[in-house]
Amino acid sequence: MLAVFKKLLNLKTKNKPDLAAKPRGIWAGFLDKVSAPLTYLYLLNTRHKVARYSTSNKIALTILTDDFEVFKTQTAQAEKFADYVQIDVMDGQLVSAKSFSERAEINNLNSPLKWELHLMVKDPIKELATWRPVENIFRAIFHIEGVADPQAVIAKIKSYGWEAGIALSPQTNFGTVVPYANLVNVILFLTVAPGRQGNPFRPEVGEKIKQLKQCLKKQTKKIPLIAVDGGVKLENIQEIKSWGVDIFNVGSTLTKAKDMGKVYEQLLNKLS
Repeated sequence: MLAVFKKLLNLKTKNKPDLAAKPRGIWAGFLDKVSAPLTYLYLLNTRHKVARYSTSNKIALTILTDDFEVFKTQTAQAEKFADYVQIDVMDGQLVSAKSFSERAEINNLNSPLKWELHLMVKDPIKELATWRPVENIFRAIFHIEGVADPQAVIAKIKSYGWEAGIALSPQTNFGTVVPYANLVNVILFLTVAPGRQGNPFRPEVGEKIKQLKQCLKKQTKKIPLIAVDGGVKLENIQEIKSWGVDIFNVGSTLTKAKDMGKVYEQLLNKLS
């Protein structure tokens, strides 16, 4: 049934359809009315195609820098113990900081790592296009704040063959992500103010995570993987785990360590 509607909507069927674009023409009015629910059905269908990197008790290194040389150095260190890295992407608009501008140069690193994008940007669809040439991206996460049509962003991410995720800042109501929980692979809760590593840890986010999971259970919605990002340390990772968290994104605790691999193992041991 979906295949028939894809043809009507003139969507791309090579690999995965680009459902973010709406067709125009004599049938535009009718197709505009049906495209939204069909997009929802498609996203719901692809929601469960989860990559092998989506596992519980996962620790991921996050790299936040405006210097590509720093990125290269930290990536080389991560290759010794990690299978993927989260790249923090900032445009200076959603948050005040900016990240490095290199894209295709990442391919020249010939890294065995996979990449997850954390898009702290005002226009995620525009930003996504700049990352398409980069190889080995498996997931992109965008912020719910300021996005007029989250479903369109999710569709664009999935049209690239990537997993999709939604992030929310500490002050954002968890209810904003509930309508899209069935469509994404992961919901990322920031436990610090976004834009800079080392910001104060916000333990009250734990209550939001618990409330979201309870809300989704009541609505009989499948709960995506829950990730946290910010302020994760040896001293608090067990407490964070008790909130019902699956993925722990760790930045300065690893990047400022004398032995990144050793601290990574210590964090894993805290979760076992």
